[in-house]
Amino acid sequence: MIGHARLLDELKKLVKRSPADATSVCADAERLRVSRFAYETIHQDLVQESLTVTIKVVANHRVGIAVTDTLDRTSLQRGLRAALEIARHAPPMKNLPPLPGPYEHITLQDHDEPTANAPAHHVVTSLKPLLRLCQGVGATLAGSWVASEEEMAVVNSNGVACYAASTVSGAKLVTMYRRLSGYASGVERHLSRLNLEELLERALTQCLSRHDPLMLPTGTYEVILEPEAVAELVTWLGYIAFGAKSFQERTSFLFGRIGEPVMARSMTITDEGNDPEGLRQPFDHEGVPKQRVTLIDRGAASGIVYDTTYGLLYGHPSTGHAQPPDQTDGPLPTHLFLAAGTKRRDELIRSCRRGLLIPRFHYVNGLLNPREALMTGLTREGAWLIEDGVPRRPVTTMRFTQSVLEAFQHVLGVSKERRLVADPAQDAGCAVMPTVHLAKFRFTGRSESA
Repeated sequence: MIGHARLLDELKKLVKRSPADATSVCADAERLRVSRFAYETIHQDLVQESLTVTIKVVANHRVGIAVTDTLDRTSLQRGLRAALEIARHAPPMKNLPPLPGPYEHITLQDHDEPTANAPAHHVVTSLKPLLRLCQGVGATLAGSWVASEEEMAVVNSNGVACYAASTVSGAKLVTMYRRLSGYASGVERHLSRLNLEELLERALTQCLSRHDPLMLPTGTYEVILEPEAVAELVTWLGYIAFGAKSFQERTSFLFGRIGEPVMARSMTITDEGNDPEGLRQPFDHEGVPKQRVTLIDRGAASGIVYDTTYGLLYGHPSTGHAQPPDQTDGPLPTHLFLAAGTKRRDELIRSCRRGLLIPRFHYVNGLLNPREALMTGLTREGAWLIEDGVPRRPVTTMRFTQSVLEAFQHVLGVSKERRLVADPAQDAGCAVMPTVHLAKFRFTGRSESA
């Protein structure tokens, strides 16, 4: 761990040395421990340390950005010179927003020392009871375990000096039984709260069946989407529709529809970077505090997220959703929440006369037609056919091609229970999602494999 004292001190010194009209520096540091296992063997165990320092300067209305991977003074100075040189050759920009600030914030509220320093033998100790349970039912186990420590700091020449340290632990379990497989994942800020036995039970429930998987005909089905499946779709919506850049480019399905109903009234989607139920992040890469933004309000298009650039364009203050300066996707929501419903998950399943229970999707492409949120992707482990309110048979892999906007207009129910979904190894934010029961979901392809 670098620590807030050293990290902020080095960034402040660099900003002070800059001759530019405005300078902003952000740093992202991570220490990641990953263990991957299969067939009772840990086949990969690694610790990866990374640091990214992004330097942004504004000189004579020209912007330059450079990146380095060390806090060494010589390297930081070289990065600053590179950013200044890039700015010198860049075209002048109109309507450049002023740097945010002044704002100072230091927090370690989501940092857990035992998680940050998790020993290598922890995963071995944790896996032993899981392997015994799998052996007892004739299943095999594979997956991964992650513990990471993250630090983020932003300093600029307008008085911003922010630092946050956090930890996160997570696991993915894949169980295999005959021709079937099951999957479960979990994420927690504190390693001690990660319940691997509960994850294993969920994965085994999906694959322990005496039936071979059933190949269903293509067509439109009722579906019950578990939180991981819902998170996949809603995260794609965040990327293609809920940011100011896609709105400005008119590819977002929200453009021209603010205030109009676009989903069922049971759907309220927000971005909440400071909610402790998610993996909170108190400020963005410009040093602006995260704001709660309602994107869909009881089915109606409500709002989008901004950084300072798009905030200036629309006359709206930044909502604290700036990405690193070297990225080009514009502001994005990375802490998505779908409001809980009134029914329990089991009630949703019992209310389904004939449909599919889908734990998760993969290979999803949400760029087919962003204006209609048309997406395609595959089901994965643990999909079951529901008949008369009971999961009867596992089914083989199926491909969907569906407007998610249309699907979310026909919601039959949303569960009370919600689950945090994230991938600590990918650092792509998080989603807190319930189970959702949809009346119509179109499947256009199928496979013989489960």
